[in-house]
Amino acid sequence: MEKDRRDFLKIMTSTTLAASLLPVYLSAGEQEPKAEAENVSPGSKAEAALAMMQRYGSCCTGVLAAYAAECGLAEDLAAGLGRGMAGGIGGLGHVCGAVSGAALVIGLKTTNQDNILDRADGFTTMARVSEFIDRFRARHATILCRELIGCEIRTPEQSMAAMKANVFANCPGYVESAVAILEEMFRPEKT
Repeated sequence: MEKDRRDFLKIMTSTTLAASLLPVYLSAGEQEPKAEAENVSPGSKAEAALAMMQRYGSCCTGVLAAYAAECGLAEDLAAGLGRGMAGGIGGLGHVCGAVSGAALVIGLKTTNQDNILDRADGFTTMARVSEFIDRFRARHATILCRELIGCEIRTPEQSMAAMKANVFANCPGYVESAVAILEEMFRPEKT
């Protein structure tokens, strides 16, 4: 029973629709869920991203909010920026939110006041995003939300059916993967 409740909470925090229903479920006497994933070290960026994913309700907000401070954003602003990317951009099943969040992080990490108007630097940022996508695709075969979860979630009915089918169970792994790739890409060079 305890595992079922945890699975339900994981699923409920994985979509925009579900995130809006989470307070209703929690108000029935349940406690706030904790981030759970395999291979995640306490205090790591991945743990932070998973906690943010649960707090704000989507893969994109999890990734983006975990990097907010180092990108010069307030956490709630980062979460707000990523909110519409849930469910593969507005629930349409397009680009996975973890990938969208990572692309936003790459843009923020590679852009500053000095290079914002420099087209060459813009192409460098696009190349970094392309590199990220290649790495994510190598791990998961696709970057499309509907292909990763195996169904459409465009309507509230489809989203509820997806939750019942537990299709969001792998989403924490996609967030963890996105963070691992970002950490690899932005690891300081050893001299």
